[in-house]
Order: sequence, then C-alpha cells, then structure tokens
Amino acid sequence: MPAPDERICSRTGLALVASPVSALRIARESYGPLDPVARASNSGPEAWSRYDTPGRTIYACADRVTAYMELLAPYRTDVSRERRALQPIADALGKNLDELWRDIVAEWDETGSMKASWLPRTFREGRRVYALAFPAGSWIDITATETITALENMHPHPWPTADGPLEEPLTLAHLTGDDRTLTTAIARVLRNDVRLDDGTRPLGVRFLSKHGHPAKGTGLCWAYWMRDVDNGAAESTTITHHTSIGEHDPDLAAVQAYCTIKAR
Repeated sequence: MPAPDERICSRTGLALVASPVSALRIARESYGPLDPVARASNSGPEAWSRYDTPGRTIYACADRVTAYMELLAPYRTDVSRERRALQPIADALGKNLDELWRDIVAEWDETGSMKASWLPRTFREGRRVYALAFPAGSWIDITATETITALENMHPHPWPTADGPLEEPLTLAHLTGDDRTLTTAIARVLRNDVRLDDGTRPLGVRFLSKHGHPAKGTGLCWAYWMRDVDNGAAESTTITHHTSIGEHDPDLAAVQAYCTIKAR
C-alpha cells in the first residue's frame, strides 16, 4: 500500500506525490534560486547533479537543516579526500598522516582558509535561503518500491552505468548513488518520455538525501525540471520569500556540528 501522501499512476506504475506547498533552496544572491546551469545534451554527466537532464534542473529541500546538509556535506567529503591524498607525502616524510594533517590545518587556520574546515563569513553573506512555490502537479517518489519496479519495466535494455550496462536488478542504492551515467539516464527518460494517467508530465523527482535524515529535519529533497524555461516560456515556480543566513542560525549550527565545520 502506498504512503498516505502517495498514489500509484495507473498508466506507468510510478509512485506519485503531490506538489509540495513550499520548498527551500539555498542559492547565491548574485544568481538567485531559479538560474541553474543549463546542461548541454552533448556533454558528459560526470559533473552533473543526480537527477539532471539536458536543460535546467533545480534542487530544493523540505526544511533548512536538510538544505544546509545538502550544501555543506559535499565539502566535508572533499576535505576527507584531500586528507587521504596526503598519505604518500606522509610516508615519504616518515610522518604519521594525522600529524601531517594537523600541521597543514594549523597553517590553513592561520590564513583563514575554508580548507581547514572553517566556514567563511562570505558563505553566509553571499547566500540566502529562498522559499519556492512550485506549480501544481505530480512528483515521482524515486524511493518507492513501485517506482523501482516500474523503472525495471520501462527501459527495454539494461540501464547504462559508468561501467557498462547494469546487469543486476535496479535497487534504491542505484537510484540514490553517485553513478551519474545511471541516475541522469533515468531522469532523462522520466522527464522526456513519461506521460501520467492524468495526461500531465511529472514535475520532477522526490528523493531522500544521501546524507541521511537529520534529527531536526526530514531529509526530503526535490529535483525540479524547468521545462517552461527550457521551452522559452516564463517559469511557473515563484519565490514566496527569502531570508539571510545569520551568524547564529541554529539550523546551520546543527549541520556544522554534523559536518565538523566551524564558523568564522
């Protein structure tokens, strides 16, 4: 049985949820929340976000904590990757990796570098939290069992992955993973080829953040395909209000604790 807020499309078998009343997107003030990079159809998807397709896609979250997690958690991953990359240097110097990392971080701290897990003031001052109202419509719940089953039946050939055709059953791990060849191929089919039982096209995808369900948030995110703009029309999504990111924002502080990122 689908969740209370879901229904199953009789035409496609996809699990659908109604459009959220409002969702949050953190964006730079200089660009605003409705001006994402347009993806070119002839470019590789390696640097794309999970459910991007040719054209424009924007991402939003159900609450501030989840929005901050989506923004800051990748930086935490980058820092960890840089730390691991120093292992050959530590070996050559005959030093413990932790010791070498502490020395480097001490230098970064002195210069105020964000690489030292510091969040600079310009991060807060250059961004705002925007509340978006999407047009009425249906979203695909990408995490629903019914959706996974429908996707298995929707594609006549194995779904493509970065390592070749997918030769195993599609699972939630694939749909929320980092293989952009696979997730963007699925998104392209859902955006371009799917007609729902009410004659409409899905607005986008609802998914769970791969960073989990924080105690003060929902972990719910949306990927919205900007068909109107891509077709030369006015965008139907509106900005209902926006707020600055305060130095003592409790939601930001909670996420900084999750990510071990300090603020200046």
